[in-house]
Amino acid sequence: MEWIQLLLWTVYLAAALFALVRGADMFVIGAKQIGAALGMSKFAIGVLIVGFGTSLPELASSIAAALDGATEIVVANAVGSNITNILLVVGVLAALGGRVIIKRDLIKTELPIFFIATTHFLMVIWDGVVDRMEAVLLLGTFLAYMWYLFVEARSEDAVELRKKNGRAERLQAQSIAFVVLGIAAVLLGANYTVDMVVNIASALSVPIGLISIAAIALGTSLPELFVSLNAIKTGEAELAIGNIFGSNAFNILVVIGIPALITPLLADAVVMDLGIQVLLAASLIFFVNGLARQVMQWEGMMLLLFFVFFVVKLSNFL
Repeated sequence: MEWIQLLLWTVYLAAALFALVRGADMFVIGAKQIGAALGMSKFAIGVLIVGFGTSLPELASSIAAALDGATEIVVANAVGSNITNILLVVGVLAALGGRVIIKRDLIKTELPIFFIATTHFLMVIWDGVVDRMEAVLLLGTFLAYMWYLFVEARSEDAVELRKKNGRAERLQAQSIAFVVLGIAAVLLGANYTVDMVVNIASALSVPIGLISIAAIALGTSLPELFVSLNAIKTGEAELAIGNIFGSNAFNILVVIGIPALITPLLADAVVMDLGIQVLLAASLIFFVNGLARQVMQWEGMMLLLFFVFFVVKLSNFL
């Protein structure tokens, strides 16, 4: 009877993760349409809507976990998502799409904030706890990044949206409905995701962080993976890799910072004994790729092998 209950919880977890991912997709689609109707620039839509929307599943599930008292999920979610973004998503981009040349000068924005965010996070999590003061540090770093984007970088990157027949697109009820339904799906999915992870971890007597890294982190990284696969088809792999830098910085600054303001966060053995080391190694590799402004196909294959190694090492905590 116990295995039937465990199977049901697993099905519910898969459904909750699906709701998270689809809800984020709906939110992004609706919000982009609203932004176009309001005359927002592509730059603002990219930073505020697309950037936030792709990380919405991680943020929603982490806030739900903090409110539920399952703080181990928050840190494991962010660490696992960043590892997955680098090793799996970038690995797939380069391995399947071939050599990726990054034409954008990442040293101006993405690389510094990625380096600073990762360094701050590693220093904060060194003792296994993220308290409210450290949360302020992480969020302060994110606000500094936002200030740079909107004050210094906007003049270089802002491009106004095209208008149909010389007029801005009209705001449609469908767009608003997409945003509302998307947020509802994300909130519902986040709540059930946390509940199912706690139930499964308790039933299997394994660390919550293990289920979080293996299930939540992978599941909430699906939007980035799908975007990357589409980028291969459309020849925009460079843009997809550039977005990973910003997405990873957002994960460890905001997805950790906001829940840590609610309650201090704890990192369990899975994160401290394995996750942090793999995150550090993967981030260093990705940083070097950014400096070189290219990811070779063989490097993509090595990243995928590294991800397989990471998954295999997770079995040691069963």
